[in-house]
Amino acid sequence: MRRIGTIIRPLLAGCVMAWMGTAWGVAPAPYDSLKGEAFDQFVTRLKADPSLMAKDKDLSFRLSTAQWDQMVQAMDLDHYTWVYATTVKANQSPQLAGKRIDTLSVLSVRAGKLVPIPFQIDERDEDGWIYEPGMSGKIKGSEGVFDADDELVFMYRDTGSERLNPAVHHLADGRIVEELKYTYNGKTRYAYVAEGSSLRDPSDYVQYDPKKWTLDATFFNFRNNPKNILMFEDFRANAGPTPEHRVLDTLILEISTGVMVPWPRVTVDIRNLQAELAGVKHGPVREVLKLKIWVVVAGIPVFRILTDMTVYDQGITLPVKLHIPGGEILTRVLNKPLIDIGLDMHELKGGRFVSAVNPSGKYHQVDGVMTPEEKQLDIRIPDATWLWLESGRGWDVVMKFAIPPDWPVEGRGTYVDAVKPEKSYAYESFPDALPRFGFQVTKLPVGKLDIDLTAILWFPATVGQAGPERFIKQMDNPPRLEAQSPPV
Repeated sequence: MRRIGTIIRPLLAGCVMAWMGTAWGVAPAPYDSLKGEAFDQFVTRLKADPSLMAKDKDLSFRLSTAQWDQMVQAMDLDHYTWVYATTVKANQSPQLAGKRIDTLSVLSVRAGKLVPIPFQIDERDEDGWIYEPGMSGKIKGSEGVFDADDELVFMYRDTGSERLNPAVHHLADGRIVEELKYTYNGKTRYAYVAEGSSLRDPSDYVQYDPKKWTLDATFFNFRNNPKNILMFEDFRANAGPTPEHRVLDTLILEISTGVMVPWPRVTVDIRNLQAELAGVKHGPVREVLKLKIWVVVAGIPVFRILTDMTVYDQGITLPVKLHIPGGEILTRVLNKPLIDIGLDMHELKGGRFVSAVNPSGKYHQVDGVMTPEEKQLDIRIPDATWLWLESGRGWDVVMKFAIPPDWPVEGRGTYVDAVKPEKSYAYESFPDALPRFGFQVTKLPVGKLDIDLTAILWFPATVGQAGPERFIKQMDNPPRLEAQSPPV
């Protein structure tokens, strides 16, 4: 009976969280229910109102995968620039550098009108992390002033293809001080920064509630474990035909090594990482969850990692920059260390999977059976570090690791497609690996233990008919920015 209760309680909690984790509190509208003239009207409204889908979150449920593709093309974007958040640093924008942050706002020309778009300005501390008073180190530059490494952030999809015409597009108050011109794939888009304007878009693309440990975004929602924020208790997509389905079982993070000799091996997994939420830097475009992570071995904290988990409405980035005092000695003691980083997805039979070094268009079916080709699914570190999963449920996962070229590590990709996998994890909720994928670092540099990498996750509704290779190519060649004085 105790075992039955252990199984049923998480399932019931998950069913409740399917709706409590969202801002709606009611069941969403049916999938693929925005058809014909209604869909055309939606696209017309979106062209005029960039934040429409944040204001009416029911819309993301109603679109089919094919309609997401049509919508993105109608907006003259591709699937990467739809999810991409552009950042403008103070040293890239001479007209803005030194101005008070609270006086600035961002606008674009949409459907012939100058309209405000959601934005935020994030300041940095001297260690390079997002600054938040009371929970960060010393600020770099002056607080409240757009300077140093501060970043202006907004969604690229909210820019406009129409350029400002001062004779036509007027501000009721304030003035336009800078034009942000983007060139990408032979096309040009614009955004404008105003000073002293009361025009603001109040929409939030992402909202993290640190009291409930929940994220509610336009495209997905999740809940963290209050005792370990790296452990997800619930993760669901606000799109596709089965939005009640729990997408992610668990994040996998495990370090195993021999000490001096290969055996016995010491294992540190995600349960040994005491990941505390130090605070949240809120913003309408991205929420920055500031984490303190203690690595604990035998109940003893060994070292601490500080990092920012940055959450967008269709993506998550997790940078890890770590220097362990005495690490050069530790690397000489470790014997054949392995670091596993991955995602254990839940029951995605019917989906497709591919990695960076597979031939273009050769995709593997998620069916619970490992084929000979899947067993040899190779991914090289650091030069080929992306994976793609098409869920078959109206959303995709693109996973990539950004590793500095001077970090001399060796590694490979991992992929498991099994109903009953050979290896299980005590902290997973479901026994299947349908699928489980990620990266394994197989060799660390000897003589230092400076870790510098960023895990990047995107959750597009689709990467489009061109496939994930095109999405990654676009990701590696984002829009090029030119900041200049506005037209007069």
